[in-house]
Amino acid sequence: MEIEVNSFSLFGREIPFYGIMFIVGFAVAVLTAIPKARKMKLPFTGLICAGVFAGVGGILGAKLLSILTSIRYIIEYKIPFLNIIQNGFVFYGGLLGGALGLFLFTKMFHAPVLQYFDLFAAGTALGHSIGRVGCLLSGCCYGLPTSGGFYVIYRHAIDPNTPLGVPLLPMQLIESFCLIAIYIVCEIVFYRGKRAGVSAAVYALSYATVRFILEFFRGDAIRGVWGGLSTSQYISIAVVIFCLSVIGYMLFRTKKKEKTAENE
Repeated sequence: MEIEVNSFSLFGREIPFYGIMFIVGFAVAVLTAIPKARKMKLPFTGLICAGVFAGVGGILGAKLLSILTSIRYIIEYKIPFLNIIQNGFVFYGGLLGGALGLFLFTKMFHAPVLQYFDLFAAGTALGHSIGRVGCLLSGCCYGLPTSGGFYVIYRHAIDPNTPLGVPLLPMQLIESFCLIAIYIVCEIVFYRGKRAGVSAAVYALSYATVRFILEFFRGDAIRGVWGGLSTSQYISIAVVIFCLSVIGYMLFRTKKKEKTAENE
């Protein structure tokens, strides 16, 4: 597969595909949360406000991590500050920033934390899968060079470091398929499960595991590599440890309450 165009023109401005796909993905994440909000009897206004908090936090987090992981390239290529603001997002920064924004919403408005995280878990996976298609079309987040039959060749790319005319593993597409699978599993868990927070935990653990593995096949050096692992792999490890710690703590509290009830 060869990709010639990475953006389209609108009112005289070049709009990268990943920007449009990001917006579409976020809208899909919110839309998939509507039936879940009805099932959990959460107010529609709460859903919209939570989406705004998560969206703002996600954009700020994605931009911040993008800058932090690109400092060397920003200095080396003397990239203008305006270009830094307009372009470049890192998903993990968006995920963590969005989670923080959602958490702040639940604390400010005394809303149930786990229910709201469940609300957006599956939709985040589906929306992210759409965003990865935007990355594929834009030429960022590319894979390693390959001699196999499954590849993508870029003639133009948004990322100045993307190898042109070279067969590359379409890691964006592979990750997109993985995210769709995670979305399906999270949907099943949400509608069949009875305990709050399980769907969100399944999403976080599944994505962190998948991302850790896929990072070995990524070719974009802007990810940063320390000790043989990329920035995203270290974040994946932290996410898994955090989720398992929370799950262990909740199980401990549940058993403690059950023992207390028996003793009474």
